[in-house]
Amino acid sequence: VTLEAVQLFGGNGYMSEYQVEQLARDSKVLEIYAGTNEIQMTHIAKDLLRR
Repeated sequence: VTLEAVQLFGGNGYMSEYQVEQLARDSKVLEIYAGTNEIQMTHIAKDLLRR
């Protein structure tokens, strides 16, 4: 959602004066920390198949 907000702001979405820049940066860090969606889905699927 935040990356879409950056696109809505256009070039201003990358400027530190706007909070959307920090939100997008933070969301990207959390995505990297948690792992990609594909990796999470793979782990969940493997866990469900073991049951």
